[in-house]
Amino acid sequence: MGDRFTKYFQLSFNLLFSFLGFLAASLLLLLGLKYAFRLLDYIPWFVFLYVLFIVIVPAALFISIFLIYFKRTRVHPSVPVRFISYFIFGVALLCWAAAFIADMVRFFKTGAREIGGYYSYNIFLLTASVASIFIVGVVQALTFEKEKDWMEKRRDAGVEN
Repeated sequence: MGDRFTKYFQLSFNLLFSFLGFLAASLLLLLGLKYAFRLLDYIPWFVFLYVLFIVIVPAALFISIFLIYFKRTRVHPSVPVRFISYFIFGVALLCWAAAFIADMVRFFKTGAREIGGYYSYNIFLLTASVASIFIVGVVQALTFEKEKDWMEKRRDAGVEN
């Protein structure tokens, strides 16, 4: 009986100290990152690269999403849905390309650090992009043939249960 108690007691303390060690290591890591990023504020080229990265991210993300959807639209079976999708994605790609170019020109001319002045962070552009991705995705999904599940495939193959 005493042996089991000792074993469970050691297990409990191991779990407790492992948890406390994890918390301490996490806090030390976060504290180290805090001071490391404070040091990086004193390096001007790092701030420049960081702001440039922040400005590029939305345009790069949405342009890549629209290009992927544009390529997937080629194999869509419905011709009207394909043309509507091409039109919507083409307009979206042109808007994002224009926003990206305007943002890069503004960034390299002014070096502004506030994201509110960049077109890539315009709430209407972001909302329209997400809505168009969702709406075109739903329309394309609804115009595809229903995919057969495993029971229908087995029934069509003539396999008995």
